[in-house]
Parts: sequence; C-alpha cells; structure tokens
Amino acid sequence: MKYLLTSLVCGSMMIIGGHLSSSQAWAEENAIPQPRIITVASGSVGGIVRLGGSVVPEQIVNLTAQMPGDVSFVAGSEGDAFEQGDALIALDTTSLLAKREQAMSQLASAEAAHRNAVVQYNHELRNPNAQANSMLGGAPGMFSIFSDPARSMMGQGSPGIERGSNLYAQGIQVETARNSVAQARAALRELDESLQNAISYAPFAGVIVKKMVEQGDIVQPGMPLVSFADVTRLQVRVDVPTRLLKVIKAGGQIQAQLDGDSSPVPVVVERIFPMADPGGHTTTAEFNLPPGTDAHSGMYAEIMLPDPSSRVSALPVIPESAIVWRGSLPAVFQVADDGHVRLRLIRIDDYASNGIVSVISGISAGDKILAEPSSNTRSVR
Repeated sequence: MKYLLTSLVCGSMMIIGGHLSSSQAWAEENAIPQPRIITVASGSVGGIVRLGGSVVPEQIVNLTAQMPGDVSFVAGSEGDAFEQGDALIALDTTSLLAKREQAMSQLASAEAAHRNAVVQYNHELRNPNAQANSMLGGAPGMFSIFSDPARSMMGQGSPGIERGSNLYAQGIQVETARNSVAQARAALRELDESLQNAISYAPFAGVIVKKMVEQGDIVQPGMPLVSFADVTRLQVRVDVPTRLLKVIKAGGQIQAQLDGDSSPVPVVVERIFPMADPGGHTTTAEFNLPPGTDAHSGMYAEIMLPDPSSRVSALPVIPESAIVWRGSLPAVFQVADDGHVRLRLIRIDDYASNGIVSVISGISAGDKILAEPSSNTRSVR
C-alpha cells in the first residue's frame, strides 16, 4: 500500500512537472516582445535654414501661335499625355490650301514661260535673222539684196549689231522668266511654312499643364496656346539668399522636405542662376528630385541649407523611428515612472541626414520614450 501511494505521488509530480515545462516553453515561444525604451539625449543643432519654394517640371515649354488664324483642333485637356511629335493645336488652313493651289498654278505658268523664252533664245542663237525672215514671209534673198545696202548707206547698222541686239533682248526675256519662276517658288515655300506653322506639335513626351485656347478661338502671332511639360522629372525651385550661395554648388546633394511628407528627401543641385535679384538679394536655384518621388508640380517644398551665421543650440534629439503621426502632427510615446506610456505631441525643429530629429518642444532631454512604437501602441490616460 505504501509502495502504491509513493508511485502515485511520483507519477503525479512527473505529470505536473511535464505540464509546467510545456506551458513554460509555449509562453516563451509566444511571448509578446517588449518595446525598446530609450532616453532622450541632448544634441547641438542649428546652423540650418529652411527656404520655401515650389516643385516644378524640369522641362516645360509654352507653345505660341506662329500665325493668325482660327483654332480648328485642340488635342486634349489638362493632364492628358502625348508622345513627342503628336499634334496638340491646329489652326484652320482652308484659305492657305486655296492659296497654295493658286501658287502651284502660277509656278507652272512661270516655268512654261521660262522654257519658251529659252527656246526663243536658242533659236535666235542658231538662226540670226529668224525673226526678220519670219516677218518677210521666209524669202530673205530677194529683199536683202536691196535692203541691206540701203540700211548701211543710211547708217542703220550692220547685221552683226542687229544680231547682238536680238540676242540681248531674248536673254532679257529668259532672265525675266527665270526671276518669275524663282518668285513663284518662294511664294510656294512661304505658304508651305505657314501650313507647317498652323500645327503645334509636342516637342517631347509629356502632358498638357495648361490650355489657353479652345476650338473656335481666333489667335494672333505670339499668343500662348498651351503649356506642355514632362512631369516625370521634377525639381524644386527656390530663391536662395546670396549669402548662402557659397554653401551650394552644382552637383552637390542636400536635403529637402515636401509639403505633407514627414521625411526629408535628397535633392541634387541642378543649376544656380547667374544673376541675382537686386531687390531681394536672392538668386534662383533648381534642385532635382529623385526619380519616382511622390510629388506634383506646384507643390510647396523646403530646401534645408547650412547657415554658418545661424545660432547653434542644444535641443533634445530622437531617432525618426520614435515619431508617430496623428494627422499632420508629430508625437512620441513617453514612458512615465510608473511604466505607463502616454502620447506626447512634439514640435520638430529639423531632420539630420542620419535619421536623427531635433525637437523644439514636447519632451526634454532625459525623458524616456519608445524607440519604435507599433501601430497597436495605446496611450494610458
């Protein structure tokens, strides 16, 4: 009996021990990871100035009317995409086509007159007295016996002089006909150029940014028709104070922040305009955004430039991963002494290139915060 009780007790303890071991293993495997808590440090920040600007396409053109006319065709509306060479705007060419038909007819007549003048000149060159003979019915011998001596006695010139005069006259006719052909061809070329200028083509692949005319409008030379841009390549255009030009150079990389975006993006200095505005003492500079950046033309953006003249101060600094957003407001989860977390709205001063953010207000150096709060983190009131 004693042996039986001992066996039962030992067996029960083995079962309980095995159950406890299994529960402990399951708990360890399914344990909820504890959030990492960090202490807010203090860092020297400053020396940065934010310059506001606008996002614009790298390549944008304003197509204007090259001739007067009525708008007969408009390819699309704002935002519509086209390939290079596509027709965007066309003017009515009915009258131009009619004038071209008339010019073609005038050219044909001028060319025929020129050919006839050349034939007459060559005929006179081979038959010196052809014109006189034709006037005398083709029998020069009978009359020339009497006429030639009489003309010589009266001082009316020799046959050689008369032949030269006839050749000169025929040559003038050839030259006049040749000029008429040249004028007709020039008129035809001018009409062809007008027909070509009646259509405005896309100079590159892009979209219509702004449309200034509609079908049926009457335009004059120089009037804007459409604004066309390549919106796949964007840049930030900013007016930079002349005192800060020494800190940027073409090809250099700095940080920018787009409106509504919490994280900075790297931009490359594309161009610095050579002339400064004498009134505002600023120079326009363009900074290329990385391909694929989620931005739109006209969006507000800020460029962050180092400013040697600005005051450097000590502010709390935290990793960007600690920030959560409530709408457009940044916040962090602060860990109190009792272990509870509370959401604290903060005011961000600046971003550093290494993912560190300086904070103006909301927390202080020495506070404890969650380094990487999850989407399930909740504040305790």
